Amino acid sequence: MTILFMSGCAWNQNNVATRDPVSLPTMSQYDLHSYVGALAAQLGDMTIPVKSNERIAVTSFLLADALERQTASGQGRGLSQQIQESLITYFTQMGYQTTEFRLESAIVLHPSADSILSRDVEKLRARQNIDYVITGTLTEQQHAFIVNARLTSLVDGLNMSAASIEIPKNVMWTNEKVQMREGTLYRTEY
Repeated sequence: MTILFMSGCAWNQNNVATRDPVSLPTMSQYDLHSYVGALAAQLGDMTIPVKSNERIAVTSFLLADALERQTASGQGRGLSQQIQESLITYFTQMGYQTTEFRLESAIVLHPSADSILSRDVEKLRARQNIDYVITGTLTEQQHAFIVNARLTSLVDGLNMSAASIEIPKNVMWTNEKVQMREGTLYRTEY
């Protein structure tokens, strides 16, 4: 019975039991915001510069094979919106006029939070003053998502710039086979 109890342990010189080191799940070398920074730098290299008074909106990035409002799930859960939010941050910091098209007409108070952002079309401004849009797609691979982005003119549909980057799946979640997130069990392998 004693042998089974001590099978994962060793004794050091002071007769103290020690355990083998536990390997922790690995995360990506860089955070998601860093990868999106590289994407923003590529998008900033435009064929024709955007004028200082022209406005840019950034949309959610959707799965390339499901453009009908489907965002990434599983290990990519939250990736679509975080790319959008990081690009808004980067383009604003780069000096572009980014437009927040999700604004309601007033701040809304909820029991546990307050907000002025909405995805309910009925609550948004009827007229949106937008000249360009940054949009893109995600393509899921075994180890990563390929992110393709473009800055497109809403006047004529021309792409002013385009960018592509590979973002590892473990940038937001580890590579563990089974994970518990927000009370839900996720399995990536069988």
